[in-house]
Amino acid sequence: MAPDRGRGFTLVEMVTVIVLLGIVAAVITPFIANSVRAWQDSEARADLVAKGRLALERLAREVRLAVPNSLVVLNGGQGIEFVRTRSGGRYIARFDNYGSAFSRINRRFRRNATLTQGLYVMGSGYGFAAGDVLVIGNTSPAGLRSFPGSGPAVALSGVVATTAAADGTDLGQILQFANHRFATQSPGRHFSIADATIEVGLSGDGLRWHQVAGISGYDGVADWGAGDPLLVDGISAITFDYVPGTPTATGVLRMDLQLALGADHGLRLYHEVHVRNTP
Repeated sequence: MAPDRGRGFTLVEMVTVIVLLGIVAAVITPFIANSVRAWQDSEARADLVAKGRLALERLAREVRLAVPNSLVVLNGGQGIEFVRTRSGGRYIARFDNYGSAFSRINRRFRRNATLTQGLYVMGSGYGFAAGDVLVIGNTSPAGLRSFPGSGPAVALSGVVATTAAADGTDLGQILQFANHRFATQSPGRHFSIADATIEVGLSGDGLRWHQVAGISGYDGVADWGAGDPLLVDGISAITFDYVPGTPTATGVLRMDLQLALGADHGLRLYHEVHVRNTP
């Protein structure tokens, strides 16, 4: 007898299988495509949220370093301006009792008296950089805008250590500046050393960071533009709203950021920052 040989596929069977596979593929493909699009949208949204949160958190950190009562809203809520504090601490006032320490009265703070020999401050960690400005008792943006004339701000020219021989102590420092009269004292004897004016505002679809050394650029005018560093892009709208508060209560900065995700989608991030305004 002849051996039994296995049969192959017939043409009809092959065509039938191809048709069935095509039907299955046509049914499954939309589900796979939708799943891929959903994953891509989720990744894009997560990336957008991360960028937006990073920008808001950076702003929050910087705003908390603002000189008291320097934060203002510009361009109808599309930007802000403030003077940034590099460091600060406590100064020595006229009637503070430190025994024989800080012995020279003309280096102690006296309201409405012209200081000619600098100002005693506690501590030893203060340094000096070009453009640094000493601020004491600022109560409004108008006060800082009077710089470099009379007002709560004066340009620093140096920082030197006290000595036991001359000042009765070597545990302090002297902030040096040209003759200046401060009209307002700080209730807590606080001083700030400001190093830059910061503006953050919307230009096109990007939030731009504009920075100028010192406080000569603190003018209430929006100076940012497309040439400044980009903080975050893809913005469809942004609103800054600021309630200044009082010298005994913190101000509140509200930031409402809307980011675009494609033509039909987007997301909205909202953040509040409490700003200390005690002079």
